[in-house]
Amino acid sequence: MSTTTETELARLAAAELEKCLLRLTGASPGAWQLTGVRVFAGTTRDALRRGEFEAPHGAAIRVKIKGDPSFTTVLLYDPKDTKHISGCFAEEAYYGYLSADQPEVTIIEIGNIVLNALANALLRAFAKTAIPSVPAHFQGDPGAIENWLGAGPGVFVIVSAKFAMQREGRSSAAELLALLPQRLTDEELSAK
Repeated sequence: MSTTTETELARLAAAELEKCLLRLTGASPGAWQLTGVRVFAGTTRDALRRGEFEAPHGAAIRVKIKGDPSFTTVLLYDPKDTKHISGCFAEEAYYGYLSADQPEVTIIEIGNIVLNALANALLRAFAKTAIPSVPAHFQGDPGAIENWLGAGPGVFVIVSAKFAMQREGRSSAAELLALLPQRLTDEELSAK
C-alpha cells in the first residue's frame, strides 16, 4: 500500500467520523470528538496491542462487512466506561446488562452508529457496496478478542480511529478499527 493510499484512507475516514461525532454531539448530552486517525499495515494482534485500557481485558463490538472482499470493523473500549459512554449518548440510557453475554443496549447502538460511519467511508473510498452484519459484543483479553473477531491470520491494512466522549467533567476514550484485506487496498481509490 502506498503512502498516498494511507493518507487518502485516513482523510476519508476522518472526514466521515468527524461528521458522525458532530451529529452525536448535537443530539446527545455528551461531547464527542475524534482524536486521531492512523492507517498502517499489521496483524489483528498488532491492532489490539495498541489499546490504551487500564483493565486487563477489554470490550469490543464487531460489525462484519460482507462484500467482495469482506472486512471487519470493531469498536474497542474499556468495560468500566460502559455507563459513562452510554450516558454521553442518552440521558436515560439503559444500564442493566441484557444477559451474561450481552451488555446494555445503548453501547451496542453507539457501536452500530460509529462502525457504520467508518464502514461507509471505506466502502465509498473503494466504490464498493456491502451489507453490514448485526453488531455483536464480546469481552475478554486481547487474545480472546483476536480469536472472536475472526478476521483470520495475515497482514491487514488497519484503519485506527480514536475518539473521546465527555460529559460533566469526565472523559472516556474508545477506538475504532477496520481490518482491511490487502487486496482491497491494492485497488485504486475512487476519486473523491
